[in-house]
This record gives sequence, structure tokens and C-alpha cells, in this order.
Amino acid sequence: MGKPRVSHSDDYEQQMEKMFAAVGDLYARYWNDFFHFAIFRGDESWETAFAETHAKYLRALRIAESKNILELSCGRGAFSNLMAQSTSGTVLGVDISQAQLAHAKRFRRPNLEFRRHDVMKIDGLDDTFDAIAYIDAACYLPRKSEAVRKISKILKPGGRLLLVDWCKAEGVNPVQDELVLHPFMKYWAISNLETAGNYEKYFRENDLKIVETEDLNAKTRKNWDFGYEKALEAVRELSPKDLPRLLYTRIKLGGEGIKLIKDQFPAALYIKAAFDLGLLRYTYFLLEKGPGNLRRSAGPRQR
Repeated sequence: MGKPRVSHSDDYEQQMEKMFAAVGDLYARYWNDFFHFAIFRGDESWETAFAETHAKYLRALRIAESKNILELSCGRGAFSNLMAQSTSGTVLGVDISQAQLAHAKRFRRPNLEFRRHDVMKIDGLDDTFDAIAYIDAACYLPRKSEAVRKISKILKPGGRLLLVDWCKAEGVNPVQDELVLHPFMKYWAISNLETAGNYEKYFRENDLKIVETEDLNAKTRKNWDFGYEKALEAVRELSPKDLPRLLYTRIKLGGEGIKLIKDQFPAALYIKAAFDLGLLRYTYFLLEKGPGNLRRSAGPRQR
């Protein structure tokens, strides 16, 4: 499922507020509290795949040993809560969406806090972190190179950043872009998509060494089958009276909110087509902050 395109990069904050006020409960009802994908190794169950995916992410970030942890675009807070369960350190989850944070705050732990904050202004946080998770949400950012620079500023030397994001495949031609990617981006409020190669360039420019990177398309295909089935289920079940009940009531959306919900169904078709055609790449990056000057370029390292 997906979200509307911003006309200018500077109004994305307002668009994100409206979008998730409209569709957050829809996603949670037909997907779950984790708005990201599960990684499958074989024929394991949906629940097992999510549990193993999260265990992989926690190990990659060294959460058990981390003292100060940040989740960017934490959404409804489920993964922040899981990190807080897994460490004696402190966890801060930030999101731009008031509607999402209203759900996140149901998780109550002494080492867990949620706060409204824009990732594009994340260097304004008066703190630094030794582990940062950013899963399935960087695609919304209007200026990704700037965001990487600011995230790097708040990551301690030796600290780890886990970035899992939707990337545009290398070599997508204008016809493919117009027919498949452009419509999906319109519904998802995405102004631009980066390639994995561009992300790697931004990492090198900001002293973020690549510990591991992987194209996860093959291992996440089952999510698309599940998501498509859930979209069909929603079409069968939802009636006109159901749609207003899905809206976050503290933000006045009216008919615009109903339209945003309806837009998710054609988006589900376009994004599945983009995945099946290989135009979208679901990419995993595990990064570590170098000890040197932020302006010094560090070559990528993979294992």
C-alpha cells in the first residue's frame, strides 16, 4: 500500500502528517504494527519471519550493548519497544506524524521515550547515539543526501546505523519511470528515489563505513503476496461507513482523508508491478561511523 506525492519538497512534513493520519489505522488493520517487511529464509510462518528479521536487526545494531539508541520514523513504536526490551540502555523513537505517535505512546517502559521530530532536522537533537535504526521510511525524505549528513552528525564514532530503504534500480528508463514508478510515488508522497549506488556515495562522504549491504528483493517477495491479498481483503470488507472511522480524529481531514485511503489500492498495484519488474530494490545497509573527520571519505567495505 502507499501514499500521495508532494508537489514541492518543502511541504512533505504537512503531507506526511495528513497521510498517516489517514492511512495509519488502515495499515495496522490489514498489515500489523510493523510497517516494514519480514525477511524469509524459506517456508517459515509470517510470525517466525518477523521474529527472525527483528533478531537480525537487533544483532546488527548491537542493541544489547548499546547505551543510547534512536529509531528514526518510529511509526507506531513497535520496533522501538522491542529495542527497549532488549537493552538496559535508553531508546528514543521519533516520528513526524502525531497520529503515529499517539499509538506509539501506549508502550510504557522506563527506558523508552517517544518524541515528535522531523528527520530532516535531526541534527537539532541535543544528543548523540551509538545505535540508530531507520527502517522503510527514508524514501519519503525530500533531500536524502542532506539527511544522511545530519544523521551522521548524531552517530557516535564506532556507532552503527541500520538503514533499510526502497531504492530505485540502476538503469531505469524514462518509460518505466513514467508508467510504473511515477504513479506509485504519487500515491506514496515520494518526491524522489535514490539508487543504492547514490546512498553508498553519501555514506562515504559522511564517514559511514559499509559493514554489510544486501539486496533483499528475493527474500521479501512473500510480503508482496501477503500485501496484495490484504489489499483485496480490504476491498471486499470496507464499506463507505468504515472509511471515516479509520481517520485520526485530531487532524481535520474530511474528504481529503477518505481520498488518501482510497488511493492506497491503486498504489498497491503499481508498487507490486515495480517490485515484479525489478524497478524497486529493497536494500539493507549496515553502517558504522568512522573515527575521523566527517569530511574525510571512507571507502566501502562489504562482507
